[in-house]
Amino acid sequence: MQEVIKRRNKQINTSKRSYVDEKGEVIKANTVAGKYTGKCVCGNPIEQIWREKYQNWTNYDRCSECRAKVGSEANCGVSRANIVYTPHSGGQQLVHASDKRFKLICAGSRWGKDRCSIMEFIMKFAQMLSEDRPSDLVPKVHGWFIAPTYLMARQTWREFKAFFPREWVVNFWESDKMVETVEGGIIEIRSADDPDMLVGVGLDIVVITEAARISKLDEVWTNIETRLLSPGRGPGGNGGVALINGTPKGRGYYYRMYTWGQEDSPYYDPDWESWSFTSWDNPHLTTRDKNYLERIMKRYPERIYRQEILAEFLAEGSSVFPRADSCAVYTGPSEPQVGEIYTIGYDPAKEVDYSGVVIRNSFGEAVKVIRWTGMPWPLQIENMVNYSRRYNYAKVTVDKTGVGDTIPSQLMQHGVEVDPVHFTNPEKERMVNHLAMLIEQQAISYPDDDALLNELKDYQYSVTKSGLIRYSASLQRGHDDLVTAMMLAFRDYNQPQVTLPFMGVIRGIRKKLAIG
Repeated sequence: MQEVIKRRNKQINTSKRSYVDEKGEVIKANTVAGKYTGKCVCGNPIEQIWREKYQNWTNYDRCSECRAKVGSEANCGVSRANIVYTPHSGGQQLVHASDKRFKLICAGSRWGKDRCSIMEFIMKFAQMLSEDRPSDLVPKVHGWFIAPTYLMARQTWREFKAFFPREWVVNFWESDKMVETVEGGIIEIRSADDPDMLVGVGLDIVVITEAARISKLDEVWTNIETRLLSPGRGPGGNGGVALINGTPKGRGYYYRMYTWGQEDSPYYDPDWESWSFTSWDNPHLTTRDKNYLERIMKRYPERIYRQEILAEFLAEGSSVFPRADSCAVYTGPSEPQVGEIYTIGYDPAKEVDYSGVVIRNSFGEAVKVIRWTGMPWPLQIENMVNYSRRYNYAKVTVDKTGVGDTIPSQLMQHGVEVDPVHFTNPEKERMVNHLAMLIEQQAISYPDDDALLNELKDYQYSVTKSGLIRYSASLQRGHDDLVTAMMLAFRDYNQPQVTLPFMGVIRGIRKKLAIG
């Protein structure tokens, strides 16, 4: 990609690294230790970093005020900059070719949506810097990058800095993540944490990255869209433009925005265009990348693969374990076997609720499923101690979220090996996805137990307004104790590799017997 800022500039010679002051005296500048130390043409002393890489940067010896001036008065502009970027045929070319004001890219991981958005931003920003704009438009061109959080904005900031031409930079503030450009342009990185902070300015161009993960996307977009309507903004003064990208997450507000760019949608808006690309559409994927995507398909539940790789908008409230019946085939012994290693998943509950217990062996087989209600805590502790001892002193993985450390500590006092788990949102999501993957791949088995199957089939996920995924039983049934016990029992289980029997011969030292 190559963009040109049309400027009326006087060609000055910077190879001598000197200038002539008002009295006609030649003043030499110092470039010791990578720094330029001297005076600007206006007479102000300056000291700036000098990089030999940018020795053709004709305004390196100008102060920031002179470099920000417009037109031939400054003698400091750069007319051309080369950017190494070739949009791929897997969709990036379509995005750049579109003339719509608002572009939305729904793409799987590693498709290149951030790179595409950044390059489109640079192209449009350069175009607007080249326009003859009213002097009362301050800043002359104003652009924002918006991410769900500042932490997520760091990668966008790093990639933007790597590609934005240094020749166009007047001032650079790393701490504030802001750039001042030639011709009076301003570029800022903002967070969507607080939508109320995204007001008060007119904007020419905005990039919103990972939009589906923004908790209050509707409020954010309302504030941004009104900023893009400011008079005189956007290419040709016809209104600001926006690029929105992300990977789908349910069918929330991001999905609604996607429908605005689909011609066959009843919500179609002619100012919008949207696309959906899978990770596989990126033609630059190497064989290693493709093998990695195939492994993801085997490791993750189907819905996660369809969402993160195939970029599908999945309906909310879907079943997490739609293939629960396929693994309900265990008919082996429920009693402990000599030498076997067992793990117990235990979801404790108060007397008025159900407690769930699942015992599995080392082969991924749930040999016993237990459920009770109305049992006081002391009796529950006694039962779990007995189960642990009976099943070859099995480790008990227990949910301590609602009961704290009381239950785990009492079990440990009785000599039970305990793994207490606190159900944070990330930990719960990991455990749910792990169990779903095991069931989808039929890597485990469990008894054809009505209570267990009903809970597995009833277990659902939904996407909240804040973009988080919530897992729970439906309102009709409301019980998930056995599902939780299953997640705990199989929390650290992975399908074992095939082990071949020993085929060698063991030889020892023969002992001589003395006969006397």
